[in-house]
Amino acid sequence: MLSAIILAAGDSARMGRPKAVLQWRGKPFIEHVCAALRSAGVEDRVVVLGRSSKEILSAWTPAEEKVALNLKPEHGQLSSLREGLGVVSEFTEAFMVCLVDQPAVLPETYKKLVEFWSYNKDSIVIPRTFRAADSRLKRGHPIIIPAKYRSLCFEGPLEKGLHWVTHNPLASIADLEVKDPEVVRDIDTPEDYEALVRPQN
Repeated sequence: MLSAIILAAGDSARMGRPKAVLQWRGKPFIEHVCAALRSAGVEDRVVVLGRSSKEILSAWTPAEEKVALNLKPEHGQLSSLREGLGVVSEFTEAFMVCLVDQPAVLPETYKKLVEFWSYNKDSIVIPRTFRAADSRLKRGHPIIIPAKYRSLCFEGPLEKGLHWVTHNPLASIADLEVKDPEVVRDIDTPEDYEALVRPQN
């Protein structure tokens, strides 16, 4: 069984409003991520919210997603992941860590990650794609972490974030190359958001 943890607890200080409720193609960011996970067959889904939880839940209705709260989101991604891990199914073999500010990652990419993980269950699965800006392959999100590495998520210093887990010498990594530039795009500022919603010529 594979679970998903969607990280949506940040204060979105640079954006000025919760990124989870930003609209893209008629739906809030958080719904795009959850819908892609549903289409990929990930049934156990946990959304981690922070201080904007009431605002987010007034704009978005979970469809069987479980909700966890991180009351101290300033402690970073790892603190949110820990809250999510407290809610995932006890039967999960691995957990996919998803970012709420990646609404445009293709549903097909999620499916490819799940399939690739099914053949690489002992490794952390990380997508990577060619980035034209610097002509190199770059790793992105979402990533899949086997349950056997769960303890690493609780041992690492909070300030190191997920980087501490994925670069731990005890961790085995399996890269999956995808043709989806959205896996390396984060939307942190109003300018980033404008670039996403701006019509393409």
